[in-house]
Amino acid sequence: MYTDETILTKGKFKFTALCRVPPTYLLQIYKKKNKSNPELYEYVVNNLPLIEGRLNGTIEIPEFSLECKKIVYNSEKVAKIELSRIRNLTQHHKKPVRVYACSNCGGYHLTSMPIELYRKGK
Repeated sequence: MYTDETILTKGKFKFTALCRVPPTYLLQIYKKKNKSNPELYEYVVNNLPLIEGRLNGTIEIPEFSLECKKIVYNSEKVAKIELSRIRNLTQHHKKPVRVYACSNCGGYHLTSMPIELYRKGK
């Protein structure tokens, strides 16, 4: 279930926390009954008064910051899809080799450090 802290992983506001997504965008999803992302639609339905309050200025849009500077994926599945996509790219610098759960932000990140090196203490 999505919350204000959920980071979107696709679409116009990719890598944006829901609390920072413009209320007009979220209300359009509701008005058009756009269920292409069922979890996002459920978030909007369950938080209509909050979203409308942010739109009209009676509820302040909260500050949001991540403790991590890396790209954050909200699920291991989404991170693995991105890892697969990157593996198919042609590039000359390091590529990520695995996904890991972050204890700082609660999300998932990609890393180029093989698990064997990580276990040895880098």
